[in-house]
Amino acid sequence: FTAVVNCMMTPHLEVRKLVYLYLINYAKTQPDLAIMAVNGFVKDCGDPNPLIRALAVRTMGCIRVDKISEYLCEPLRRALKDSDPYVRKTAAICVPKLYEVSPELVEDQGFIDTLIELLGDANPSVVSNSIAALAEISTSRGRATYTLDSNNAMKMLAALNDCSEWGQVTILDTVSQYRPQHSQEAESIVERVKPRLQHANSA
Repeated sequence: FTAVVNCMMTPHLEVRKLVYLYLINYAKTQPDLAIMAVNGFVKDCGDPNPLIRALAVRTMGCIRVDKISEYLCEPLRRALKDSDPYVRKTAAICVPKLYEVSPELVEDQGFIDTLIELLGDANPSVVSNSIAALAEISTSRGRATYTLDSNNAMKMLAALNDCSEWGQVTILDTVSQYRPQHSQEAESIVERVKPRLQHANSA
């Protein structure tokens, strides 16, 4: 385990991915040794390469070890506000993973509020990942994490055209739970989602 952790600082991205994969799989069985990797993760979260920043925060989120969770907070906070959308969308999916380990930590650190703010992000992938993250947290909580009002529904629909198919399904599933305030709003929503009825993807 120690020898693998020492390989974290390799300049080769593919090797680093393998090291991170190893840590995800074996950290649970050796949580005390997994702490050794924290400094490497934190350093990689500040790397100039957005792929490495995203990889680091995603790996920290996937390691379900209580001792590591507290070290994830600051890198995750920075990643959620990162200038690169790939890092932001990756960080959004990490929030529910952290919630599974420590719900109190997520709520105390304001990560749910940050996810709600990301519903208005300029990047559609960030929006769809934030919606998915909030939905997952709502399921774990047993209650809604935010109010699905007209403003939030319109933000989601604005991102619909430029999302991946998975993102479109996520948005449509969420918007289907919204109750329009009047008939004109309902008609507007139907017009925006109607093209998806002819989509090749059955979902």
